[in-house]
Amino acid sequence: MAEATPILPLLSSLPLTHPSLLPLLQSHTPLARPSTQSQSQLTKLLNRLNTVLLSRDDSSEKRAASEVAKAMVEQDQEGWVLAEWGKGWVGGCLGWIASTSSSIASIPPYLELLTTIVLTAPHFPSFERQTVHPIMGKLSVSLGKLLERSLSESQPEWDVICTILESIQSLVLQSPANFRPSTPAFKTNLFALLLMLPTPSIPPQIRQQSAKLLAAIHVTSGKAQSPAAWTADMKQILGGLGKALGGITSDAWEEDPVTVPPPASTSTPDLPADPLQRLPIALDWLEGLTQATLEMLSFPTSRPVAIPVAGLVSAGLRCLSLTLDTPTVPYIMPQHHAFLIASLPRIWAAGTQLLAAVALATGDHLFPHLSNIFDHSVWLLERIPQSMCESRTLLLRFHSLLLTLYPPSLLPVEYPTRLLRSCLSSLSPLLGDKRDSVAAASKNESGGGKRGKKRARGAEDGLVGDLEGKGRRGLPQSELECIVSALSLTPLLHTASLLAPSLLTLSVRLHLSIYLGLPSLSTSTFPEVGAREDVRVVTRKVLEKVLSIGEGWSKGYESVIVSVLDAASQPSIRPTLHPKLPPMIRHQPALSELHFFAKETDEEKKVRKELGFGLEGEVVDGEEMEMGEDQVPAKRVAAVAPVAQVPVQVVAQPQFAQTAPVVAPVVVQQPAPVALQAPTTAPAPITLAPQPPIPTFQPPTQPAESFISFTNTTTTSSSTNPSASASTQTQKKVVETVSERMQVDDDDEALPEMDSGSEDELELDDDEEEDE
Repeated sequence: MAEATPILPLLSSLPLTHPSLLPLLQSHTPLARPSTQSQSQLTKLLNRLNTVLLSRDDSSEKRAASEVAKAMVEQDQEGWVLAEWGKGWVGGCLGWIASTSSSIASIPPYLELLTTIVLTAPHFPSFERQTVHPIMGKLSVSLGKLLERSLSESQPEWDVICTILESIQSLVLQSPANFRPSTPAFKTNLFALLLMLPTPSIPPQIRQQSAKLLAAIHVTSGKAQSPAAWTADMKQILGGLGKALGGITSDAWEEDPVTVPPPASTSTPDLPADPLQRLPIALDWLEGLTQATLEMLSFPTSRPVAIPVAGLVSAGLRCLSLTLDTPTVPYIMPQHHAFLIASLPRIWAAGTQLLAAVALATGDHLFPHLSNIFDHSVWLLERIPQSMCESRTLLLRFHSLLLTLYPPSLLPVEYPTRLLRSCLSSLSPLLGDKRDSVAAASKNESGGGKRGKKRARGAEDGLVGDLEGKGRRGLPQSELECIVSALSLTPLLHTASLLAPSLLTLSVRLHLSIYLGLPSLSTSTFPEVGAREDVRVVTRKVLEKVLSIGEGWSKGYESVIVSVLDAASQPSIRPTLHPKLPPMIRHQPALSELHFFAKETDEEKKVRKELGFGLEGEVVDGEEMEMGEDQVPAKRVAAVAPVAQVPVQVVAQPQFAQTAPVVAPVVVQQPAPVALQAPTTAPAPITLAPQPPIPTFQPPTQPAESFISFTNTTTTSSSTNPSASASTQTQKKVVETVSERMQVDDDDEALPEMDSGSEDELELDDDEEEDE
């Protein structure tokens, strides 16, 4: 307190209009405990302040004194200021507010001081009982008249009206019984502000503050009757929503019949008959009543209330069912039709806000309507053009909210699959120009003649394209927000059960590509300085969440993500990696990492092309196939060509007379597949010449050294039977060729090869098996 004491003489010496007086008072808080301060200095300061506040005429000094007095009342923890000076300040402020001769622009300082005194009075019961309670009836009536007088002006002071609405809301919650007689008048003025009836140029903050006061006005009915009053107000709002939607769609769209008809609304007037005049008014009604619905559903009620869930969901789905493809009536005017198309984003925004508010307020009570909501919202997201970034962003955030409240495991797999496709297609602006450059480069390389070579040599123009105006365009702020929203929704969709493995793998590939390609993008691509970092952080979160999916560890991309993110030391990743990825001793990459870079399957390629990422993949695939064809060994192809595709019967001459002729079937092993090689025509089966009868020989007296020695057997039989020497030599060559083939295949099998996943090789294998 020793440091705060010298501030009182300084405050007393400053004029009340000095700009440093109020900051010094708020920062040093000398009146937090007035009993510890110098009473003479406090009395001197407050006497001067009281004299200015009780003057009759309005002036800048009196308004400044009201602000200083408000700060003192907020600081005083002992009630000394209110006990000594509060009663006079309450009378002076209330007289100025109730006077019809006071100007509207001078009202806010006195109203704020009076509101602060009333809200602080419950901490000091004696002051509240003696000073505040007697004036509350007059204060409620005066505030109602002041609001009507402010709205009746030709050019209303919207700042003053906003202050009046804020004060009324605070006072209604503080003392609701005193405002019960004024409730009907308040509701009339509030609905007029929500519907923008005085003027269509009402600021949004006025409409928002009116909705907040309308949501709190039901407490004036008491604890027992407040739930019924809340339900009645909600029905009035719901009826106004139905009338606004009817005014929008009548004589315009051929919409489906309304499943849940809205209740009648007595608080809204009739709409004009002219469509061009009716449509803007109905849109203002829709937005104002939607704001009121949001505040009603978010207000903390003391007792349970009955929420018309079916009616609110029906109103929201009516907004989402209107699209660019909705059929219109044949007699619609072109001006009216253009106005309708231009107003669709506002209608979609109102519908998503209604459904989101119902989901937050009702929780599991919305589950019976969940499939119908996803039917409309996903269908609308798929039909909104990519150029309407604001509407797409709104729908992506809406689905993020729904999937946060209701996990994807509770939904059919159709909805997460379609949403993931939409999210991946929203990421195309980050990868779109790369496809064009690759396509242009491949076109230049494939072009023949001198002109094509000149174009190929001029490829370095892309490096200086920014100087010539050919560089990549920057992403607008709305498009960047759409990308960030899609990246935020993707982790929720990855956890969906029964999601197609090809779609999940493609999603991981794209996010890895974006994460690795962000540093190479130019600064002009992003509208703000921190936009690149925002995209990188969200993409990193997507990849980190992929590691927590148990199914992903069998797909082969977990080690790639860990190596790219360098996330092995992160506290959030370490518990996931420890039981599944022990430390590796060898320096080679993991087999799962190599497997992840195998060629994609047909299903994954089909999904990629449907999402618009097909051009780059086709060019890259073509290059890989050409490289594989150049690396095929020529000797191996020559060795495969003369081999028969049927079992070969080799007749060997036995060494003993008791041994029957041996027929050994030798199955030729399937040759290794060759990339981009036409199937080899199988030669005709080898037909051996007819052999003469095999003579019977007597067994020798000494046992044979080896029964499996083909060399000895062949030599003996040749020397014994000269007539079959030519046939035996032919058979010997066939056996040697087969043995060499088996040794080559066995040597190849000893070294593990990485499957390239070529579809042509698989088709070649199937054809050869069918021929066999």
